[in-house]
This record gives sequence, C-alpha cells and structure tokens, in this order.
Amino acid sequence: MTQLGEMPDGWTAHFDRPRFEDDAMVAGSAGLGLAPGRPREIRVIPLRTVYGVTVGPGPARLPGVVDAIRKIPDIGAVRLSPVGGTIGPGGPDWLHLLMVASLPQPLTRPLDVLLAAALGTLERRLIRHRLELTPGKVTGAWCPGFSDLSVGGKKLVGVGFKLTREVALMRAVVGLRMPPPAHLLALDISHRTFGPGIAGDRLTWLGDLVGMPGLTQEEAIPLFAGEEDPRPEKILE
Repeated sequence: MTQLGEMPDGWTAHFDRPRFEDDAMVAGSAGLGLAPGRPREIRVIPLRTVYGVTVGPGPARLPGVVDAIRKIPDIGAVRLSPVGGTIGPGGPDWLHLLMVASLPQPLTRPLDVLLAAALGTLERRLIRHRLELTPGKVTGAWCPGFSDLSVGGKKLVGVGFKLTREVALMRAVVGLRMPPPAHLLALDISHRTFGPGIAGDRLTWLGDLVGMPGLTQEEAIPLFAGEEDPRPEKILE
C-alpha cells in the first residue's frame, strides 16, 4: 500500500511558471521540447485555458464528431489535442497541468509508472489537505478512463498521455468548481456525440474538498507549488 504523495522510485516533479494554453512553447506537441534533462524528472506547467473543450485523437478520428461538437450551443472554443483522451473541459472552472517527463531507458509499463507519478505529484502538492486520490475509471464522468483520479468515488482529475521513446507529455485536468448549468450541459452533449453522457453526481470539485468554494484558476495555482519550487508570487508575474 502506497503512502499519501508517494512517488515511483527515483521520480521527482518541479513546478514551472504558468503559461497560456495557446503559448507556442506548450501548444500541441510542442511541450515535448520542454522535457527536463534528467530521466524520471517531471516539469509541471499550469495552463491558463479559455472556456471550451479539447478533443482527443480518438473522437477526432470519428467521422463528423468534431463538426457536431463545434455546433453545440455554448460549447466555447473547440481545440484538437495530440494527448490521449476524449473530451477535456477548459476555462475558469478547470485547471490544466501540463506534465512533461524525461523517460528512463528501458521503462516497463510506462503508463502505469507515469500515472503513479502524476498521482503522487498531485497528492504531494495537496498534502496539507490530506486528499487521497484513487485511480480507475469513473463511469458517468467527463472523459472517463483508466487514468481518472477520484475522491470518494467521484472524479476530480483526468490524465491524458502522449509518449515518445524518450519523453512523455501528460495533461492533468482538475475540476475546481461546478461549471454553470449551460456549460455542464454542453460538456454532456459533446460526450454524447460519440458515446455516453456525463452525470453531475459522479464529479467532485477541488474547491469543495479543500474548503475554498468557488475556487478560481489563479487561486488554485499556488496550491500546487511545492516547497522546492518557485514561490507563487514569483511564478504568477
């Protein structure tokens, strides 16, 4: 049984300054170029996102899905992402954490190791709140999959992956607060363009879990700064 915030052997994570999602340094596959110089090291970059959704490679390959999503009322910006997953929500109610990792060679079961590293990174940064994240698919959640991270059976975080031989690009999406009903409905309809919809009672929100209802992106970013990282007042310049 792992301890709260435990990382796979030899893995470390470091918090970098926030960037906007459309910054050329992090957009698309460009983030692969930000891999740290040492194997088993993860660079964590908070992303400020606009309201809308990112569509992963799977749904994007299905005929007509992207066009159907673009036509949904109140869907916001629709972007394509090279990182694995289905539909990733964005905007003020969500925090995206881009995680770029240099991979050791060889690496057995890389997805399992990377998910454990992402889970450990998040738990460690929220250690004072004693949040224990459980991996595993949450049926009825947005972008459900094996890399869902839940609290009390309700999804809090989704993690997607893109791997090369030497670098892993991960995106963790954290639900901060309940979106407006129109936005949650648009997210549900976007999922129904290719599969089951979402159920609000299968979701949870970081602000409620840490006693900060209505938690914003700017308030959430400092929660993830570890003692070894730049202080929030510096990285938020």
